Amino acid sequence: METAGEAVRVLYVGDRRGTGDFAEYVGDEDAFTVTRVDDAATALDRLESETFDCVVGDVADGFGLLDAVRDRWPDLPYVFVASEGDDVASEALERGATDYLQRRGDCDQRALFVTRVESAVVRRTADGLVGTLVTQESADDDYARIATELRENETYLRKLYRIASNTELSYEQKRRRLLELGRERLDVDVGFVSHIEGDTFEIVDAVGSHELLQPDRTAPLAETYCRKTTEDEGLLSVEDAESEGWLGDPAYETYGLGCYVGAKIFVNDALYGTLCFADRDPRDRSFSENEKIYVELISQWLRYEYEQIADERALREQNRRLEEFASVVSHDLRNPLNVARIYLSMAEDSGSEEDFEQVRCAHDRMEQLIQNLLMLARQGDALAGVTDHDLSAVVAETWENVETDDATCQVEDGVTVEADRERLQQLLENLFRNSIDHGGEAVTIRVGPLDGVDGFYVEDDGPGVPEDQRESVFEHGYSTVDGGTGLGLAIVRRIADAHDWTVSVGESDSGGARFEVEF
Repeated sequence: METAGEAVRVLYVGDRRGTGDFAEYVGDEDAFTVTRVDDAATALDRLESETFDCVVGDVADGFGLLDAVRDRWPDLPYVFVASEGDDVASEALERGATDYLQRRGDCDQRALFVTRVESAVVRRTADGLVGTLVTQESADDDYARIATELRENETYLRKLYRIASNTELSYEQKRRRLLELGRERLDVDVGFVSHIEGDTFEIVDAVGSHELLQPDRTAPLAETYCRKTTEDEGLLSVEDAESEGWLGDPAYETYGLGCYVGAKIFVNDALYGTLCFADRDPRDRSFSENEKIYVELISQWLRYEYEQIADERALREQNRRLEEFASVVSHDLRNPLNVARIYLSMAEDSGSEEDFEQVRCAHDRMEQLIQNLLMLARQGDALAGVTDHDLSAVVAETWENVETDDATCQVEDGVTVEADRERLQQLLENLFRNSIDHGGEAVTIRVGPLDGVDGFYVEDDGPGVPEDQRESVFEHGYSTVDGGTGLGLAIVRRIADAHDWTVSVGESDSGGARFEVEF
């Protein structure tokens, strides 16, 4: 953003070394020119001699600097940065801070911090507009309305930050309270958060009485106002749907909303969904810039929180994988290594070929374990690209890569699978190897479509999986075959999960194992 065609001039005051410098965040933005100083005294000297559009106070004595700036420059936008763990939002805002941010060491706050600086300057612009109206229309009702709106804006901003910084509330509780607050701020009946996946629109959370705008309700995206929100560059606002050409639109026919304002929510730079406020009745005036900024601030907070949740989930998954790897290294690899050592010692004494063969088998098992581990470590749940594939063609190609001995494979045509081809091949290869390992060299494997649902099966005529073990076969380390790695079917489940498929095991007509993959 820019003011009067020039870059926004930011004075950044920071004396907390080793905690990450927010000045770098703003300095990376083309719309900002940043001057950095290390202490309050230097900052006050620079303010006396130069003009700035915003001050960022990131110092240990935060209130001392804030009070000094407010004494001399009461209208200058000021962003107060608090240390991690210091919950002083209310006091900072009451003492005159325009905006507030608390440091958090467990996340990247770049986008949120830039938004805080932007919103502080935008609100200064709005204050300037009021000053112009005072001069030109001091007796006009518009001034009274705008002045009242600005006072309301300050009140609701303080409420927003109190909710967002309340550590005693869960994320879901905060989200619900912010939806209620936004509905109150905009004087509308409905507030909701949506998740958009492809062409499907799903309401994640909602407040208000509209029967179709409730949590867990889904609809085609094409029949919602949110399709327009995702297409527009900024917010989408509709003050009077009938007069603005929405009659006959499927969204208006379905929901009957007379007014609407919606913002996009991004998570890690990918569209997650929308934040929206609406009412059946039209508004008698347009949504103001301050009202739109308020909606944007809530959407930015939602983005920030969603990203933290995603990061925490990824960290938990990473820790789980590390535990798996540690288990394999400490236990699964140790067993064949000990076997190899024992038989190598025996072979050195006896010279027996059978003893050397046991050493080779132990080494082969270790190699297979290492290959499976490397595949999990390098690829995890990542999908390179999901496209449509003819299952019979993928089966034929996979079969060539498996040591099949005298085993045979029969596959039905006409099954199309939307998948990452390489990961689909890995899934099939592991199922084929499982059948051969358990069913013997002459096992017969069949592949075909599921009845009544989208998906496919892979079954064999081997001994099958005992019913009391079917829930365990997909667990890491579980194997019923001597020398098995216990990772093959765990990898099958991970690949299925990455595609949002479900995989289960039952019994084939011949009494063998039947694995079903349902889309």
